[in-house]
Amino acid sequence: MTLEAVYWIALAVGALFLLGSIVLGDVFDFLDFLDLDLGGGFSATPILFTALAGFGAGGLLGLKAFDLSEGASVWPGLGTSAVMAGLAVALFMALDKQEGKTFGTGELVGERGRCVLAIPPNREGRVAIHYAGMTRTYTASSTDPVAVGEEVVVVDTIGNALKVQAIAVGQAGSREA
Repeated sequence: MTLEAVYWIALAVGALFLLGSIVLGDVFDFLDFLDLDLGGGFSATPILFTALAGFGAGGLLGLKAFDLSEGASVWPGLGTSAVMAGLAVALFMALDKQEGKTFGTGELVGERGRCVLAIPPNREGRVAIHYAGMTRTYTASSTDPVAVGEEVVVVDTIGNALKVQAIAVGQAGSREA
């Protein structure tokens, strides 16, 4: 088998497995036995596939575009592999920063929201709260009735449920009810 064939196989296998891991999700998690901790909490498997495809592409460029000998074509292959893997790591780190950060319901005390499912006295309904760049709905209860569309403030939490109080019309400008 020639080195050119090895480059073509590396390019094809890397690209197909990378595409498969993107389309099918974490199907290649069994390869995490390699335990390469790249930080950011993402799997190293797509990075390995990217590096493999980059090695094949760079080697082929060295052979075909730059007319390098088979031995010398390994260097562009390794260089392209390193650059592509580095770009993949940078992309995953950027995507990790864009993911929504989690928070507990306890952090919502004092936040305002809107009732989306009426809350009868001492019963449950639903409220929508915009917090940390996300709008989420929560189960909520109140000692007083709250109608759909009314603005509320979170006064306490009970597990993952919220205890809310309707904001009176005169208090709409303040953060407290």
